[in-house]
Amino acid sequence: MGSRRVFMSMFVACLACAEPSAAQIMTGQATPPKDRRGNWNPPTMVLDTDVSSRGPTFRASVTRVELSALVVDERGQPVRDLRQEEVEIYDGGRKQKVQSFAAFSRAATPVPMDTLSAADAKATALATNSWAGDSRLLALVIDDLHIDARYAERARVAARRFVEQLAPSDLLFVGLTSNPEESTAAFTRDRRRALAIIDGFGGMRLVDGTQEMRLTRAPGPGAPGLAASEQQRAMRLVDAYDTVQRVSMAARASTGRRKSLVLISQGSPVGASAAGSASLTAEATSAMRDAVAAATVADVAVYPINPAGLDTPTDGMIEGFTRAVDEQGREVAHVDLSQLISEFLQAKNQLRDLAALTGGLSLIDRNDIDAAVQRVLDDASDYYVLSYEPDKAVKGTTVRTIDVRVKRPGLRVRARRGYLAPPSTPVAKAAAAGGPSPAMLALLGGVVPEDGIPLLVQVVPVAHASERVRYAVIVDAAGGPLVQGLARGQVVIEQAVADVDAAGRMGKVTHQQAALKLKGKQVDSVSNDWVRVVWAVDLPPGQRQIRVAVVQPTTGLRGSMYVDIAPGAHPVDPAALVSAMASPKPTTFVDPVLKGLLPAESPEQ
Repeated sequence: MGSRRVFMSMFVACLACAEPSAAQIMTGQATPPKDRRGNWNPPTMVLDTDVSSRGPTFRASVTRVELSALVVDERGQPVRDLRQEEVEIYDGGRKQKVQSFAAFSRAATPVPMDTLSAADAKATALATNSWAGDSRLLALVIDDLHIDARYAERARVAARRFVEQLAPSDLLFVGLTSNPEESTAAFTRDRRRALAIIDGFGGMRLVDGTQEMRLTRAPGPGAPGLAASEQQRAMRLVDAYDTVQRVSMAARASTGRRKSLVLISQGSPVGASAAGSASLTAEATSAMRDAVAAATVADVAVYPINPAGLDTPTDGMIEGFTRAVDEQGREVAHVDLSQLISEFLQAKNQLRDLAALTGGLSLIDRNDIDAAVQRVLDDASDYYVLSYEPDKAVKGTTVRTIDVRVKRPGLRVRARRGYLAPPSTPVAKAAAAGGPSPAMLALLGGVVPEDGIPLLVQVVPVAHASERVRYAVIVDAAGGPLVQGLARGQVVIEQAVADVDAAGRMGKVTHQQAALKLKGKQVDSVSNDWVRVVWAVDLPPGQRQIRVAVVQPTTGLRGSMYVDIAPGAHPVDPAALVSAMASPKPTTFVDPVLKGLLPAESPEQ
């Protein structure tokens, strides 16, 4: 029996349940800097910043588990009034203390979104972070390495349907398994890059081993090129699992919500059963385990969708059964048919196992793509998030079971039934003295913007700088949360801005800490107003994301906002900055390179 199937069988036996959900262990921050073949792994998610200075990696133990639970009544409708005392959690058969309990229910009415008024068409973006608490976190991984060219268009249709049904506030990552840099680089609300990736990929799935063997002149294990093809299949499976791991590890910094990963794939014929060619290399087995472990760490539930829909193993028989005998005259069709069916089932089981082990749901044998997509979105819209600290540590390859029970009669709960210790993670680097605080770096490298401090952000192209476009980034932070930290007549405000390129690489972080002195009526005035900071950011051509963050160190309140722009898409107009700042606000900082564009009486404190 193949080593991978042994692991899968043991894990499924431990976690066997109908439609399990997910669990998260918060134990790390970023992905390993090198891939399994020792090659430098370029950063493809925003969390991959400053990879050059990371320390050695280690395998962390589990100190805290966070999991999402879907609770429904007898009609299958979400239950939204569950109380913490009605829930019990058992870890490894031992009852645990529920330390946090929160409900997530997506708002029925739209939340205020970004606007771009006709009267101010020169502004690239006018954005708020008011939608952050309502956003669903979704990833779409297109496994083009395991999609047959004949089904590529069906896969594109399924991917487009998924994007089209998202709400404006939903944050989406889209990537391919064939190329880590062909992705949206971050979870974003900008659908343009996502659709461009969807429209541009092609199916690259190799013919299954049995079909390839029968199409060669010398059927059998020694057929020309067959060994190399088997190696390619194993390597492609590693790449697919590595993509799931990379997305999961990038998403784990976002806590308090469920994360869903839609995997469009036909699966790998070498990935799931003991029959045929199911015995994998140690590299592939390790990749599978790390992908599953990373998903359990990050509360990422995988939902596989097969673009072939409800297919059969005989779909490729015309190509695979052109000869009934081998060169020695032996009848081998019945043997090949058995192997063909085995490989077909292996591909299916690989996807089913991945869904079951990560708390998702297998949607592979469905022709109704819209219904499959809606199921993913429904699961991501109504759930509870619970956390606890295990009373016994989990390390290495030990599988720890989880059992979530609801005391109220007539209710059913779907929650992950187990988890693994997380894969290797880098040692966190201490913040440089005088640089951004850890809280600030977490905001800039996060997955979901935070709305603890409401923000209003305007991004305006004001000048050309060499071969770049200079933008004024106007950040207004709500004064009320800032004034809560008033001490000895002043408010300390930490602020920063950074940009992220299309590959997910974060550029220079510009950081500033200001003390706003307030007396008497000024406190009430600021608490009912906005506090402004104006940055200058020079960007080269190409899709970018500007990230701004504000931290109130005294109270710990935080706010962040991510704005997607395309440099050069709007005309440069220096006067646009004056127009954007027409409404005066208490201002703590204006970048010196922009002061020449503003009237002398610009309100700066």
